[in-house]
Amino acid sequence: MLQTREPTRDIHPSLPEIAHWLNTVEYPFASKSFESPDGLMHYIDVGQGKPIVFLHGSPTWSFLYRKLIANLSKNFRCIGVDHLGLGLSQKPKKVDYRPAAHTRRLEALIEHLDLRDVTIVGHDFGGSIGMDWASRNPDRFRDLVLFNTWVWSLDKSMVIRFVTQVATSPLNLYWFRLLNPSPKFYLPILFADEHNLPKWVQDQFQHAFNNQFETYCPEALARAMTAKDGWFESVAKGYSAMKKPCLILWGGDDRTYGEDALQRMQAIIPYAATVVLPGVGNYVPEEAPQLCIQHIRAFIS
Repeated sequence: MLQTREPTRDIHPSLPEIAHWLNTVEYPFASKSFESPDGLMHYIDVGQGKPIVFLHGSPTWSFLYRKLIANLSKNFRCIGVDHLGLGLSQKPKKVDYRPAAHTRRLEALIEHLDLRDVTIVGHDFGGSIGMDWASRNPDRFRDLVLFNTWVWSLDKSMVIRFVTQVATSPLNLYWFRLLNPSPKFYLPILFADEHNLPKWVQDQFQHAFNNQFETYCPEALARAMTAKDGWFESVAKGYSAMKKPCLILWGGDDRTYGEDALQRMQAIIPYAATVVLPGVGNYVPEEAPQLCIQHIRAFIS
């Protein structure tokens, strides 16, 4: 049985209480809160030194980076952010959960913490949101580490089209709201790649949603994956002009974003150093944390 203990925290009383399901042996960090214009965001701030900001995608949260933060915080200041609507952050209903809105809230948090010379580490939507923030804040940004991510509409991906259809179908949402099932029956479809992802780890992500009315953010981001509003293209164009150091750590067994996803990322950031990790799927920090730590340390140093 997984052991838990009561975590230390400096958390706003309006944020969800740290619940019994949280494995605080694996995630032993003090919780902090930031009052964004749209709601309270949960984050952790561990260690001292040059800042590294860790950005997750959907439906994950900063728990994804726990092993990296535990190690890297010995030498760096590590900030793990929970986007609004995900993880231990508030999950209000009537809020803009499109990726551009997450960028604005991230921008407000980094300004609040007055972080400079920032390394961004991003996975999934955290990669594109981090690239968006970087191109908007070149004076605060230093370099970038990307795990499997994308910066183009995924409307042509059969996997993603299926995920979007299931997650956002009006009929599915109607029955999901009406029947009040556990989110565990709904969110697994958003784990497009369960490669080497143990059930207890999936539970740490799924339990972050207490009921069927807390999944507004994953639903909005599922729609955004296939949107053609030009946001992805603007992010790709803005970041490709920056010429800042970049490291891509890519799970070689992942096909979530298409067979040519890595090549497309390399074309957008041609100066990036790339390491392909064979036998690793989409959740690279979860599946190969020690390799991630090794390569990130070498890259930052």
